[in-house]
Amino acid sequence: MNPQNKNDAYQIISEDEEETFAVSDDSGDETTKKLRTRDKCITCSAEEGVLNLTDIPVHSDPPSTGTGESNKWDVLPETSQNDVTSSDLDFWNNTFKVTKVVFAFVLFVIVLGTAIISKGTLVLIVSNTFPPNALHNSSLKTVNGYFRHHTTDTATRYIWSLVLIVLTPYVYIIISCLRRLIFKKIKPIQIEPLVLMLVTETTHSVGLSIFLFVLLPNLDPVSGSAFCMSAALIPAILNLVYPDSSHKKSENSKWKIVRRVVSLVAMVSSVLSTAFWAVNVHRMEGARQKDPPGLLILFIFAPICVSITWWENFVPNGDGNATGLKRIKRQLRDCKTRVYLIVYTWKIAVTIAVVTVIYTVDCADGTSCLETLYYVRHNATLLSETFGKTLLVENFVHGECSPYLPLFVAIVNILSSFVCYKCCVVATKIRTQIPSFSLPIVLATPITVAIMTTELMQNELSMTSGCYLLFPRWMDGHAFDWSLIVASIMGYTTIVMVTSYIWRHTKQRMQRKHQIFVQPMYCGVLLEQSLLLNRQKEKGDTKAIDVKMKESKVPTSDNIEMSQPGEQGSHSPLRKDDTPFIYVCATMWHETENEMTQIIKSLLRLDKDQCSRVRFQEDFSGASDPDYYEFEAHIFFDDAFKKSRANVYVKQLMKTIDDAISSFHTDYIKIRPPKKIVTPYGGRLVWRLPGRNKLIAHLKDSETIRHRKRWSQVMYMYYFLAYKRLSIGEGKERMADNTFILALDGDVDFQPSALQLLLDRMRRNTNVGAACGRIHPIGSGPMVWYQKFEYAVSHWLQKATEHGLGCVLCSPGCFSLFRGSSLMFVMKRYTTPPTEARHYVQYDQGEDRWLCTLLLQQGYRVEYCAASDALTYAPEGFYEFYNQRRRWTPSTMANILDLLMDFKNITKRNSEISMLYVCYQVLLMVSSILTPGTIFLMVLGAINIAFPQLSLYWALVLNLIPVAIFILLCFVAKSEIQLAYAAILSTVYSLVMMLVIVGLIKQAAENGFCSVINIFLCFVAGVMIVSALIHPQEFWCIVHGYLYFLAIPSMSMLLMLYSIGNLHVVSWGTREDPKPTADQKPGEADQTPPQKKWSMQGLLDKSGLSRCVCCPQETPDTVDMKLSAILERLDDLEAKLVDPSSDHKTNGNESEASDLFKDTKERNADDNSNRVQHGPGQWTQDPDFQKSITEILPIEEVTFWRELIDTYLFPIEVDKKQQKKTESELIELRNKVCLFFLLVNALFVTIVFSLQQVNADSGGNISIQLPCAAGGRGASIEPISIAFTAVFGVLLTIQFLCMCIHRMSTFLEILSITELGLFTSKRAQTSKDSTVPVKDGLKLVQNMLTVKDDDLKPEDPSVGNVAGFTAATDDTDEAGVMQNVVRRKELLSTLTSRRRVDKVYSSLNTTYVKNLKKLQSEETHRQGFKSDRGEFGKIDPKTVHAMARMSMDPRNKRSIMQRGVVVSKSRGIVTRSAKNEYSNVSSSGSSQVTAGEITDSPSKDKFDERTSNGMESENASSKL
Repeated sequence: MNPQNKNDAYQIISEDEEETFAVSDDSGDETTKKLRTRDKCITCSAEEGVLNLTDIPVHSDPPSTGTGESNKWDVLPETSQNDVTSSDLDFWNNTFKVTKVVFAFVLFVIVLGTAIISKGTLVLIVSNTFPPNALHNSSLKTVNGYFRHHTTDTATRYIWSLVLIVLTPYVYIIISCLRRLIFKKIKPIQIEPLVLMLVTETTHSVGLSIFLFVLLPNLDPVSGSAFCMSAALIPAILNLVYPDSSHKKSENSKWKIVRRVVSLVAMVSSVLSTAFWAVNVHRMEGARQKDPPGLLILFIFAPICVSITWWENFVPNGDGNATGLKRIKRQLRDCKTRVYLIVYTWKIAVTIAVVTVIYTVDCADGTSCLETLYYVRHNATLLSETFGKTLLVENFVHGECSPYLPLFVAIVNILSSFVCYKCCVVATKIRTQIPSFSLPIVLATPITVAIMTTELMQNELSMTSGCYLLFPRWMDGHAFDWSLIVASIMGYTTIVMVTSYIWRHTKQRMQRKHQIFVQPMYCGVLLEQSLLLNRQKEKGDTKAIDVKMKESKVPTSDNIEMSQPGEQGSHSPLRKDDTPFIYVCATMWHETENEMTQIIKSLLRLDKDQCSRVRFQEDFSGASDPDYYEFEAHIFFDDAFKKSRANVYVKQLMKTIDDAISSFHTDYIKIRPPKKIVTPYGGRLVWRLPGRNKLIAHLKDSETIRHRKRWSQVMYMYYFLAYKRLSIGEGKERMADNTFILALDGDVDFQPSALQLLLDRMRRNTNVGAACGRIHPIGSGPMVWYQKFEYAVSHWLQKATEHGLGCVLCSPGCFSLFRGSSLMFVMKRYTTPPTEARHYVQYDQGEDRWLCTLLLQQGYRVEYCAASDALTYAPEGFYEFYNQRRRWTPSTMANILDLLMDFKNITKRNSEISMLYVCYQVLLMVSSILTPGTIFLMVLGAINIAFPQLSLYWALVLNLIPVAIFILLCFVAKSEIQLAYAAILSTVYSLVMMLVIVGLIKQAAENGFCSVINIFLCFVAGVMIVSALIHPQEFWCIVHGYLYFLAIPSMSMLLMLYSIGNLHVVSWGTREDPKPTADQKPGEADQTPPQKKWSMQGLLDKSGLSRCVCCPQETPDTVDMKLSAILERLDDLEAKLVDPSSDHKTNGNESEASDLFKDTKERNADDNSNRVQHGPGQWTQDPDFQKSITEILPIEEVTFWRELIDTYLFPIEVDKKQQKKTESELIELRNKVCLFFLLVNALFVTIVFSLQQVNADSGGNISIQLPCAAGGRGASIEPISIAFTAVFGVLLTIQFLCMCIHRMSTFLEILSITELGLFTSKRAQTSKDSTVPVKDGLKLVQNMLTVKDDDLKPEDPSVGNVAGFTAATDDTDEAGVMQNVVRRKELLSTLTSRRRVDKVYSSLNTTYVKNLKKLQSEETHRQGFKSDRGEFGKIDPKTVHAMARMSMDPRNKRSIMQRGVVVSKSRGIVTRSAKNEYSNVSSSGSSQVTAGEITDSPSKDKFDERTSNGMESENASSKL
């Protein structure tokens, strides 16, 4: 056998190396030999560790074209139309990029401009305090006479303007703390942080007051602006004492020394700056050298006192064992709100007291200065040797300026500072920190100084013709001392060196404010310095600063070991404790093929995205991808069996997966048939997707386990969060916080970026228990058009308001992300079966809303992310839509009512829900209840307008009769009759709504805007239009608003009546009837008779010793799969002999798993005996599963599922007596709700109608004429009508304002995820000259994963080794070592001889390796990648060159393998193979790594023990 044939032969059976294959047209090999042997059975007893091999049946019959297989001539690709085309995505991506660039430039201009304005207005006010006068003509103030001031007096309004500038941020902080105290649960205060903050902030307030009211007034404007940069000594000292801990511990020691030297230079520079300022003061005040040196001392110590306020940012975060400042900082974080409330209130008092002392001490007339300061007297004289000498006056007016000019200037200063601060926050949120925050803030002070020293001081600044700003005028000549220039440069250097961390981009998108800045606000005097020194030096905590979070630990079991056997393969070396692991869980039932295709393609996108991130980190990157995640896809199939056979929808899923892969990748890519596993709940099919991620379909047997969506959710919650979590060693709680469940419907379509946005929500706040995205309905027909507008309005207004005011009440199960740790606290309650009538409505009719209700009751937050888009199929028929809403409407009202009735406990436990939010929900509930009555009156008015000759009574009768008939039908008729009548009545009402339009036009023409109705309708229309305009991607949804308007009576009145009248109906309502596929009726597959079993197989099955995998009438292709299964079983047995620790433990598992349900009552044995039993695993003999490999479920998992089913998921036995009781209770509940609902609406209609009738009969005596009504134009209003209109108007106004705020947040979120490659610094670096952005690296890897036509051509073996074939050769060599296993050698020979000549196996992995080999070739390096730019995409050649060098760097693989061993050790799951593989890699002396070596990935689901333990495999084979 030649080497190439050996590779190809073993490639078929190498599961760990190649999971996908492609079909090629190459047919240049020898003909296939056909072997004919007797049909015999292959049996394997895993318990005894013995493999019995017999002859394999081979038949000459032609191969069948089953699922996943096509004829050789059938090579045309199959494509499907996506709802969101790639051109649409590219258009919006490019639009967002341009928008981000423009917005970043706008932020740069705003930040720079507002910073300059803030500094300039501050200097303007300061320059008019302590002006030069006859009492004291300071050389510092006038720069030896080169500055001329407009006045010689100090007006108290300038003083209080400065006080206002200082205190405004303090007041804002106090208001914020009070709001948090009122609406949130805050942790109690601690003494040590409070004492330290009082001391430091008191020192800061005293120093800042002296700095602002004494030192700056004694300096000229230019020197004062430069002096502001000297307040950084304490941060410089702390920066030297506490090195920057944000850098990696593995950083080169040389760079650590450099950073220490830089910190030392910064501290020395700060000290020298203070010293030179002292020299400047001493030199400029030569005439006062004989006086007490009070001013000189203040110039030294005041900046130091000011800089102490930023100590917190330069002290590292301490752990539980920290001491000193680290410990106090840790304590402070837990009680900041209460501490800030006390401290900043105290700072206000201290500031006012210090200002009072400064301007009243050494007063010439006793208390006259104090009286003048507080406007009791008009003037006084201050004669202080330290602070200054001046004449205090109440105010002075310059020219025609307003007497309140100082206050106006202060307001401009406050607004500009606030805008600058907010724009800096926005710039950091959208990750444009360097161009939009760091650069303008650093440039602000030099530019301000430059402006003041040139043009600004040479002319008067005119506001009006007779009013000039009172800036000092710059006279001819310059007299700045050299000490001032040196001090300014030293201070500026200190600021730049200490705040070098601002030039590092943040990796996290949309950071919260406390993650951006340490202190909650800026300093009103030192704006630029506070923004720089207050910027978070270390990574901000994702938790809220001091909101009281849930203290309870993640539930654990004391009886269960730290790890379960066989689970080590699920832990990737790339996964850390904070790496998100996502269980993608979709529920299916009767989805169509098109609906299944949507979700499969979404999973394939996710698979390719995750695969590219794995490859990028393994092969190119020394740093981790900040957006790296891992996932497993699961599909939970309800009612998957019929008569012990898989139904047609399961088979349709198998076909859809193959078709979707061919359409998404290429027609040549096909994955292996799924593995089939018999489980206690039915069965399981396991696929390996092209990106090596798992897709598992759980087939539920309704006779074995409870069906419906809620019980599927209970099923996967306990499986993932209870059973799977037990395999984690250390760090269970942290990994539980980073374990997520993505709940999907079986027809959803989404992009990986949508999932990343939901993950960002979870990362930013650990108290977020669930997050949902924007759901877009798709389909065709008028009902879908209506739902497009309905979904748009509900998301634009309702969900945005819920997110802004409190929490989202419903995170829809079609696309929502749940945090695993939060679900652990509610999933036991979620298993509660309905025992009362209302439970059927609240629990089972809207399970998604009830799950969110439980999360809210436990104190978790539910959020809405409008930028995360998902598409799902909506009901296209009228009946299906009504039945869907018949479930949703009562469930929504029941869950909201449950929250409102328990509002006291909810507001106490959940800090996100306030009384304001509760009041909003109450108003919304009342308006919802009265909506049918309102629509009834609207129709009544339309009839009256269309037929004015009819009286109001007859109009009432005409409208009441059809509604009354429909209400009666809801009580006595079948559902089909009700729906048919509702459809007819909806059509009639749509015509009536046309009359409403005519009436509105008529009223608008008669009354104009002098009508409440016209104004209200214009307001509503304006809200909708503005909402559509600020949602450009969804703008065309507004086109369907006309249909929505016509359907208002049907959807707001008839649908509500139908839902309430059928409250006792608890069926699902949608997809009740099976839908046949295009080429097969649903019943055809189910009618297929079960395949016959051999008698020997039945005997072995009954004895439980083995499992037979042979079937009669085998085809040659089936034989290949059987041989593959045998070889894989041999490999498993070898691995068990080599590493006994990987064997499944069978002792004690039942007691371990049973601990999960320790608080649950045991069921009676009679219940188990009453279940319908059928042969387990009978479905595996179906012809559609012949090519699937059978696997056995581990015994501990079997025990888990049995106990879970017995505890929570056993099928509910039908008890006719209980069933009748439940039906009667539901009918009674329906009657009570209907009585209340109808009485309230009837009362409302009666009152309004009576008022209208009385008003008409009395000539309008009880109506109020509008003031604008004149000359027959204008309208009047009734009190009741205007009150109800006002309620709707208030609700709509609140929703509109909240939508605008939320939309701004969404806009920033979209910009934050938009990658430009210009500002980002998220770089992966493994060598001195190899640096690539993560975005470009991922793009290149994805291009390399894409299968092209030339990738399908057979490769010349002389060119080089490809990773996949290299691994296969290793496996073949290993097989050759096992000389004493004669039977396996014969099987290999047989398999090789029967190799099909027209197949060359390939995959995404193989394609990637081929492209990687091209990337590493010397010829490509010489050409500079110009020839391959089209092949690798539009990527910079320098980036490709750098990645090629990185791929050959052996340090990458060593670091990843080392990380894998460390992770495995921490979880107690290290295998001998992992250690050996790491030792082999680390001991390698090669300087470069080839494509074959680098792709031997340690992140595979299982470490490849075969390639690294050849000798052990030989010994194991000898034993075998």
